[in-house]
Formats: sequence, structure tokens, C-alpha cells
Amino acid sequence: MRTLAILEIFNIALIGWVVFGVADAPVTVANVAGYGATAFLLAVGASYWVVKLRQVRAGQSQLRYRVVFRRLRFLCAAVVVIAGILVGIGFAGRVSGYAAGVVLWVLAAAEYVNYFHWQLMYDNRAELARLSRTGRLARAHLWRDLRRTS
Repeated sequence: MRTLAILEIFNIALIGWVVFGVADAPVTVANVAGYGATAFLLAVGASYWVVKLRQVRAGQSQLRYRVVFRRLRFLCAAVVVIAGILVGIGFAGRVSGYAAGVVLWVLAAAEYVNYFHWQLMYDNRAELARLSRTGRLARAHLWRDLRRTS
């Protein structure tokens, strides 16, 4: 879980460097909106893994800050929608002015789904075996934590 938190934070910097440094995407409203939404979702994901790690280490049955994550769920949805609108506005410009924004917006939307609804990332044998056995996506870890009652 610590590795997941670190990777999410690392990915914020890596994606920014790749998109705006290596690929030299222009700093447009669409591209910045897509990147901002992705960075925000990754930061929320990193914070979840930090809190989840503390829960597991402390042997607690409930996730701390559940109320905060419930509110973040709606804030994250709003961020994705607003970023989508801003990226959509970019369609009036050159392709280079919004292409990175579109890709990043899709990534942000996928991160939202991955954290708050359905697990999209399967990175260990047990999860892959379950996916192969059932043929269905699992509910996201955070989704399950938010559904648990006190």
C-alpha cells in the first residue's frame, strides 16, 4: 500500500514531465485541465492508500476519514466533469492544443472509476486469478471501505 501511494505521487510528476516536457504539449486550458484532473485524482488515490495502510497496521476495522473520502468522491466527480467541459472547449483550437488534455481527461475519468466504483487495475496474482475466474471487475477497494458501516 505504501508503494501504491508513492507511485501515485510519482505519477503526478512523471505525467507532467512526459506531457509538457518530453511531448512538449502546449500549456492550454484543455491540456492543463486534463492534467489537473488527473493529478488531483492521483493525489486522492495516494491519500487513500496512506490512510488504508494506517488502518491495516493499526488493525482497525473501519477506514479513518471515511466522511472525507465520501465528500472527495463527489468533488472528484465534479473535477472530472469540469475538466471534461474545459477540454471540450479546446476542440475549437488546434489538435495539439487539446489532444493531451483529452488523453489526460480519459485517464482522470478512469482513475475516478478505479477508486470510487470498479477496480480497473489488477496487479497481483490473487486479483488476476479472481478476475479470470469470475470474468467480472471487482468493486474498488475505496468503494468497499465507504460502504462499510460503523
